Order: sequence, then structure tokens, then C-alpha cells
Amino acid sequence: MDWDKLRIFHAVADAGSLTHAGDALHLSQSAVSRQIRALEESLNTTLFHRHARGLILTEQGELLFDATRSMNKRLEAAAARIRDSEEEVFGELRVTTTTGFGTLWLAPRLPKLY
Repeated sequence: MDWDKLRIFHAVADAGSLTHAGDALHLSQSAVSRQIRALEESLNTTLFHRHARGLILTEQGELLFDATRSMNKRLEAAAARIRDSEEEVFGELRVTTTTGFGTLWLAPRLPKLY
């Protein structure tokens, strides 16, 4: 399955129309339509019922949309973790010090470090 077609399918299913999805993806309505048609042909099923007011997912489309929704959530979570890892310091820190300094000065400040 083509990841790009799935991305476009998700945008169309979310927007409810080819035009709105095309605007969100910066693609023409005809390019979006071709990608959806190609995805439908590769899956040998119809994913949308076409109406004058927009698109409605078929049962098969709902199944695929559930899958792309969970994929999208996992990708967003991964991107957030990547962004957070660039902003935060993490890992093991070892400090060697004298008992007095470690007990009286360093230990009370460790909670703030965490």
C-alpha cells in the first residue's frame, strides 16, 4: 500500500471533500481524486460514496480510516517525542563528591534537577 495515497485518503476522509483535502494538502482537486481512485483500484473496493454535498465513507472506507487515524496519532506522538528529546536533557548522570557536600548541599537540590 502506498503511504502517500493513505495520507491523501486520510485527509479526504477527515475533510469530507476532495476540494477541502486538496486545499489542506496543497494539491489540486483532480490530483487528490486521481490518488483516491488509484487507492480504490489497488484495494479493489470503493472507499467513498460520492454525493453533491461531499463524500461519505463506505464500510471499507471506515475500516481504512480507523487504521489511518491510529497511524496518524502514532506518528504525531513520535514527532512530539522527537521534538521533546531535542529540548530536554536525558540520560544517566553520575556525580562523585564528598559525603558532606553531597549530603548537605547536593542532595537537597536533586529534586529540582528531576
